[in-house]
Amino acid sequence: MPSELLNALFKRRSDVDSSGQVWESKPEESSADAGALHLAGLTFDGPSAQEWLKQLEPSPEEDLLAEAINEGLAEREKTAPSHVPLAVKPEEARRLKELAAELGSLQELFSKERERLGAEKEEVRAKQAEIARREAELQAQQEEHKRREDARKNYPQPAWLDKVDGCINIAVVGNSGVGKSLLINRLRRLRTQAEGWAPVGVNETTREPTMYPYPNQPSVRLWDLPGAGTAAVPAESYLQDMGLRYFDSVVVVSAGRFTEMEVVLRAELERHAVPYYMVRTKVDQDIANNKEDNFTDKHDTLKQIRDDLEKTHKVETSSLYLVSSRDPDDYDLPRLLANLFPGLKRQMDPDAPAFCPAGTAASSQATFAPSAWTDAWAMPPALSLVLSGLQGGWCDAYGSTYLVQNDSCHVTLSTQHYTVVPLTQEGNAVWWLRRWYVNEEAVARARRSRELQWIPHQAQDLPLVWWFCH
Repeated sequence: MPSELLNALFKRRSDVDSSGQVWESKPEESSADAGALHLAGLTFDGPSAQEWLKQLEPSPEEDLLAEAINEGLAEREKTAPSHVPLAVKPEEARRLKELAAELGSLQELFSKERERLGAEKEEVRAKQAEIARREAELQAQQEEHKRREDARKNYPQPAWLDKVDGCINIAVVGNSGVGKSLLINRLRRLRTQAEGWAPVGVNETTREPTMYPYPNQPSVRLWDLPGAGTAAVPAESYLQDMGLRYFDSVVVVSAGRFTEMEVVLRAELERHAVPYYMVRTKVDQDIANNKEDNFTDKHDTLKQIRDDLEKTHKVETSSLYLVSSRDPDDYDLPRLLANLFPGLKRQMDPDAPAFCPAGTAASSQATFAPSAWTDAWAMPPALSLVLSGLQGGWCDAYGSTYLVQNDSCHVTLSTQHYTVVPLTQEGNAVWWLRRWYVNEEAVARARRSRELQWIPHQAQDLPLVWWFCH
């Protein structure tokens, strides 16, 4: 009993502290209130955030991903997934008529041949067998024709889904607030606020199907679909209304426990053999909360989440992904990306048939492993825990925004003036203009409260406060 009371008190204190930080409109007092001293002395003559992102060199990972996407698209153009209700093309209808006419001719020819052959029964039997085979073939094609017409009638292709053939269409579905838009941005490996960035917010930002093409590959498209279970989109007809059978695969996103909507939707996807992935987002927040409330480490928290989903909701391990959009290279997000685009998995898997290491790309079998990915000098530098926690977009009380990419920070003032500030790392600390710094403890607190407090180095300076935007 005392331990349960202690845990409850810790959790209550955590909730109060977190709420006070999240909903606070301004810090009590910081250097931002003292005339934005943290921006003093900077020259604001730089490019906008999007222009700055365009100037950054593409990473080896982005080149590798583009290769994998193109390979997957080439395979998709050859044949459509079996669960997609294909339209009956005019040439197929004409072919059916030709087969019927040909069958009629064969039957007439058989009648004449039977009269002529007379006693040649073996030859007659062979022709009878051929006619029976052709009849069965025609009947099978007619049944397939009817089946596809019925599928199209019962599950019509939505008007907004303008192209299915020759495209890779991936649906992302889930309730409001689970982080679908940010997940789509991470799956497309976009830098924060780059061109084509899907808007991210705490409220429902998706009221109608919205398509986001893959960078430099418009035939690979991710669709942000409205959540099910509302008056506008009832759960019982969600699969038909959203045309999910016409998508190559479906990503079902949740945060926290799975709801009844996810359970029903999964059953429908299985019934129609539509490939799907059950994704649980924001696991970094679950880890931080469980550590604060129950002193549980990261490994045990992830195990608890997996056990709950697998045992309570019968989610298979192969289709379950625990991800954090704040940490796109951690947890299961790389595995999800590889399974969505199988070409990427083959490029990175040494046991795959098509894999070849660097230095042999000229061989006839080497088409999937660009040397830039495996050359040690070309590998992107690994970020420290502090720098990793700073990646993304931040804002302050003055309306300025800060976009952190690796060890550089792009600053946009409310007056739309821009500059780029390098971040300096020494030991366990990352410094802002050599006057404020953050360490692992400050970044860990920011994960829970979404508020980052830079510690002043000089006694006369006040703390510098940023809020995480996306």
